[in-house]
Amino acid sequence: MATLTIRNLPEEVHDRLRREAAANRRSMEEEARRALAERYRPRLPPEEIMKRVEEQRAKSPPLPPDAKMKLSESIIAGRRIETLYEEGLISVDERKAWDDRIRRLAVSLAEIENFFKTKWPWKPSGS
Repeated sequence: MATLTIRNLPEEVHDRLRREAAANRRSMEEEARRALAERYRPRLPPEEIMKRVEEQRAKSPPLPPDAKMKLSESIIAGRRIETLYEEGLISVDERKAWDDRIRRLAVSLAEIENFFKTKWPWKPSGS
């Protein structure tokens, strides 16, 4: 592993790095390492990403003909329901019912989003 020493770092950059490291419960060194790794890691060209997506899609079983959402959408839907449950906005029984519908792809992402909006008490800023 290579080592890097940074001198004359602007105070506002140092302060922000310190605050983000604390918020993420990491050392400043680890926070800087992650930021640099993210910024300079090799990136795949879009063509390679699409090729890999298509390869994965070919390996996946087909969706049931009556599926109301894609598998990728079911992940988002599940997270929405999980958030409502964790915030105490729906009961465990409601969560189980929604999770079952999501697992069977028997509900659309639009339906989940509409339900989420009716339960979620906070509005985005600027609304």
